[in-house]
Amino acid sequence: MKRLLKLFLILFAFIALERLCHKATDGFAMVNVFAPPGNNDAWKIDDPFPENLCAQTFYYLNSGSQSYVFVSEDGTTVLKLFKFQHMRTPPFLNPLPSVGKLKMKREKKRKVLEKTFQSLFIAYSHMKEETGLLYLHLTKTAHLQRTVTLKDKIGRTHTLDLDAVEFLLQKRGTLAYSAIDQWMEKGEEETAKKALRSLLHLAKERAAKGIFDKDPDFQTNFGFVGESPIQLDFGRLSFAEEEKDPKVYGPEMIRITRAFELWIQTHHPSLHATFQEELHALSAS
Repeated sequence: MKRLLKLFLILFAFIALERLCHKATDGFAMVNVFAPPGNNDAWKIDDPFPENLCAQTFYYLNSGSQSYVFVSEDGTTVLKLFKFQHMRTPPFLNPLPSVGKLKMKREKKRKVLEKTFQSLFIAYSHMKEETGLLYLHLTKTAHLQRTVTLKDKIGRTHTLDLDAVEFLLQKRGTLAYSAIDQWMEKGEEETAKKALRSLLHLAKERAAKGIFDKDPDFQTNFGFVGESPIQLDFGRLSFAEEEKDPKVYGPEMIRITRAFELWIQTHHPSLHATFQEELHALSAS
């Protein structure tokens, strides 16, 4: 009985320590940011790498649903490393052959990865300016020959071989709600109105390109770089030609901005008329 109790306490302590480490690091571990085996050449991009960004150290900023986010020393650029633990089976299963349930599990995880990579590729190929993307690397390469230094949430230093990892570089933006709050607090209502119009226009332009966004959350996925609107998160994009039809994107614009409009109406009622005017014009055009 004592031996069983001792084993239980050891197991409990191990689990508690693992949970504590996970919380302290937001789950970031180098093992999580490398893609599982597979051919990703469909998303290969040959654009030149922005050399000047490599010299900076990137510091842990936050963790999203799909990536760990690090910010450059000068605060202008974010490096996103993808959470592949959600797109693969546990590494200890790698030696096992793909048969039965394990095969189905691997295929399911692969589809998640493919949808994510396709969305990122669409953003880079068709919405580079709208998303502030600077570089996208979704395949293993040998030509970059660059490393970057990372500082994680608890201050540990990591050196990352950029050829060996999948990542993206993006302009750092301020979340839309926070940016509007800041302009209004400083009495810059005209700036807020102009930015609001441009943000709604950005959403409409995405639809006009025949691109559907399954997660168009203005609170978490959109923001501003200076006064320019930007889509910060774009992990759920897909092509949909019907999006170009005003009969489709008109009602969609109203639907996807409903929560945003309620927030404007509640927190900044003086902006509501501008919001309604711009939304009506975009939905009808």
